[in-house]
Amino acid sequence: MKRAIEHKSHKTTKAKLVKLFSQFIRLRDSNEHGIGQCISCGKFITVWYKYNGIKFKQQAHAGHYYSRGASKSLYFDEKNVNLQCCECNSFKEGNKQGYARGLIRKYGDGVLDLLEIKAGNTCRLTEVEMQLLIREYEYKVKKLKEVSNE
Repeated sequence: MKRAIEHKSHKTTKAKLVKLFSQFIRLRDSNEHGIGQCISCGKFITVWYKYNGIKFKQQAHAGHYYSRGASKSLYFDEKNVNLQCCECNSFKEGNKQGYARGLIRKYGDGVLDLLEIKAGNTCRLTEVEMQLLIREYEYKVKKLKEVSNE
């Protein structure tokens, strides 16, 4: 019974971290007006906007170059996860060629090699590691919200 409780706690913590990390990526990759650019196709996307003081979210994704299932070690890697339009992420299977070009433009020539090396690592975050990441991304999201007036 105790193991089931720990597993549920781990799942709950991971879900919270996923939500915060995705929010961070969307804020990091958009400007103060809520506009960002898809890393794969370059299309400008409305990530969020305000109307009469009410905030609305648009269909912008935090897309993974190495999918979440393919490499657990890159699940929360900030270079592996970037703003993507829903068309590239959902309907073009990530638009990998465009994504690779976008990564090189954004981070430089060695980024694909770096991600490939990291993808070979195996890791499973512990509860404590996830809690620390939650605190880190709560802070980062707070700072980005202050800058963007979101």
